[in-house]
Amino acid sequence: MISFKINGQEMEVEAGTTILNAARASAIEIPTFCYQDRLSILASCRMCLVEVEGRPRLEPACATVVAEGMAVLTHSEKVVASREDMLEILLANHPLDCPVCDKSGECELQDTVFEYGKGDSRLADPKRVFRIDDIQLNNVITFNANRCIQCQRCVRVCEEVVGDVALGTMERGLDSEITGVGNSLKDCSHCGNCIEVCPVGALMSTPYRYKARPWDLEKFETTCGMCGTGCSMTIETREGKLARVKSQYDTGINGELLCAKGRFGFDFIDGGQRITQPMLRKNDVMTAVSWTEALDFIISQTLDILGNKGHIKGLISPRQTNETAFMFQKLMREVFQSSDIHASCRFSGLNLQPETNDILSKLLTQTYSRQPLAEILKSDCLFLLGANICDENPVSSYLVRQHKRDNHYHLLLASSRPCALDDIATEKLRLLPGNEATLLAALTSDLAVSGDREMSDFVSAGKIILEQANSITLLIGTEFMRGKQTKDCLLWIEKTTQHLQQQGKQVFVQFLFDRPNQLGLWHMGCLPNLQDYHPESVPDMFYVVGADPLANCSAGDPLEQAALKTPCLIVQSAFMTASAQQAMVILPAPSYGEENGTYTNNEARVQKVRAIRPPAQDILPSTAVFAHIASALGIDIGPSTVKQIFSQIKQDIDGYQTLKEDFIFGPELNDYGLTAAPAATSAALKNPVIKPPAVDSCPSAGYTLLTGDSLFRSGKLTAQSKNLSGLGHDAYVEMNPGADYDEQQDYQITITRGNATITAPLKINRSFPEKLLFMPEAQLSSPANKIITAAEYPCIVEVDIKVSSG
Repeated sequence: MISFKINGQEMEVEAGTTILNAARASAIEIPTFCYQDRLSILASCRMCLVEVEGRPRLEPACATVVAEGMAVLTHSEKVVASREDMLEILLANHPLDCPVCDKSGECELQDTVFEYGKGDSRLADPKRVFRIDDIQLNNVITFNANRCIQCQRCVRVCEEVVGDVALGTMERGLDSEITGVGNSLKDCSHCGNCIEVCPVGALMSTPYRYKARPWDLEKFETTCGMCGTGCSMTIETREGKLARVKSQYDTGINGELLCAKGRFGFDFIDGGQRITQPMLRKNDVMTAVSWTEALDFIISQTLDILGNKGHIKGLISPRQTNETAFMFQKLMREVFQSSDIHASCRFSGLNLQPETNDILSKLLTQTYSRQPLAEILKSDCLFLLGANICDENPVSSYLVRQHKRDNHYHLLLASSRPCALDDIATEKLRLLPGNEATLLAALTSDLAVSGDREMSDFVSAGKIILEQANSITLLIGTEFMRGKQTKDCLLWIEKTTQHLQQQGKQVFVQFLFDRPNQLGLWHMGCLPNLQDYHPESVPDMFYVVGADPLANCSAGDPLEQAALKTPCLIVQSAFMTASAQQAMVILPAPSYGEENGTYTNNEARVQKVRAIRPPAQDILPSTAVFAHIASALGIDIGPSTVKQIFSQIKQDIDGYQTLKEDFIFGPELNDYGLTAAPAATSAALKNPVIKPPAVDSCPSAGYTLLTGDSLFRSGKLTAQSKNLSGLGHDAYVEMNPGADYDEQQDYQITITRGNATITAPLKINRSFPEKLLFMPEAQLSSPANKIITAAEYPCIVEVDIKVSSG
């Protein structure tokens, strides 16, 4: 420990601590502009200058390390005069437009001048003006160069955390200006983190611009509903209307960072076609009815089905809360007498192979690491397997980049598509989904990988890295669950974990889910029991909550076939969907932001989801609907209020007993804590004897089509966002067509598989492997565009590329 004095106060800190961090640990305020904890130290703003006794010049507190016996003064006459001078210089050219600046009321320059400024100025020269009009760098970011104070926070967060290197500085001195390439950020991630870190009103959110003042806004601390990272964020409304989304630096796993979908995509709640009243199909026409008539029909159908020993299937969207999922599985099991309950349309590998669900359940219970992501990212080796993390979990990728810079661990990256983390990976590999089992087998055994030089090289280097590492973190994507190799992949994840643990290594395993509550739904029991699940059977009733199997399931998926063939399809949803249009009964439901509850993120952390507004008057909570149906059939499935349901979850769900007690949706923290690992109820999978499948490389005779989320799309839901609709390509197929195709030319690509054909603009990406194509899932989410089948993923297609006629 190092002993020193700060303002006469004796302190002890660890070696390497800066004066700024030591001061903040003792609640001694030192102003800064350019400094932020997660960014590299620049020491350019000079606001944090302090006096160190015995040194001739003032020292920047952010860049000066505490030394033994040092005496620091943070508010001496020299320091105070220096701060006043620095602020005077900044204000000499800063426009006095606070009344029309979006940052007014939360501006760090405004606050700092009020606290440390001297109140007048000796400088009377005309202010420097870069330009009169603001620059719209892209559809969501506007730039006012005149307000910029050159702290460089935006440049550093873009490069060091997001990894875009989209912002930079041109010119020097007083003529320095932040800019994108050609005054544009149209090719960046559009995440808006540069807006968040900007201390003044230089970088502004275009959708929020001129809409409100900070003091006009009502704030709701909640959890993002896009992916499983579980970012904490603040949704701010004015007069009940969505104004903007922000995040607090000291809150949540993300600590201020958000992606484009999280920051700009939540206007989806005001898009789409809302379902506002129950509807019942009469004479093949959907007719608006009362809640009583709709529920009486469901109750009557249930009595008939159970009386004839029929079968009821259930499906719930992973965007639903834990409370809704818990009550839904109770309705299914206790009232409908069925455990045929599913929690994803996209995972055909689980839907086609009933026994795979049992393997998954054991993996989640016995192997899954319920640990903070920030902790497991400190391992000696991070292995990203089958994860398109930068598109599907962007903030997780930001945290990976940040922690690798700070901890210098090895990063093994195996993904189906190019990734923004490729540039920092120790070893990288393009791996088609379904080959994860083969790769894990090769890394942990003597299995020879023949015919694939890239995989062979990756395995050779990976074995050395894994052997040298004492701690290893596996972050695993879920793309393999779309295909027929799901079972083998799950078994080899378990076997690899055991193999590494037997070598005395500390191993952490987590999935990177692309939906916010996939893990929570499985914890709540929304997985079919093996004995009750018959994929090929047609259910007498199919109850769907928030999901759209007719649009989102691959062609031939058992859930799609159930929705097509069941005589009684019930859809409970906030928005009209393809499945709702074919339903026998439609029940309205609250949207995200209209009901309270919890999500369980990828860490197995339970987080609050808050309502920012009430649902429409005639929309009932889903849990109340379930309770009413059960009560009418003479069964009590428990209380239907969120607080009471959460208390029941804490009692009934393994690992949830240790969560914090309070459940008050007020201004307190957003986090109940991590769930505990349940005690093992059966023996772990003991070295399963399985033969890894052969490597499935892109075949030379055809093209391979992949799908999933893109940087600006999270399934079909985000298509309802006006903010996101102008980012990137609305519809596209991404591939590397070869050197014969000019990137400056516009092309149309037609993909054909059997009788299915899709035509879309071609997006050329030279980083893609040859003959590999990617199309965002949202473009395939309609019955007419089902080119991917459940029996084959990835699928082989034919391709025709032509110059666009327009």
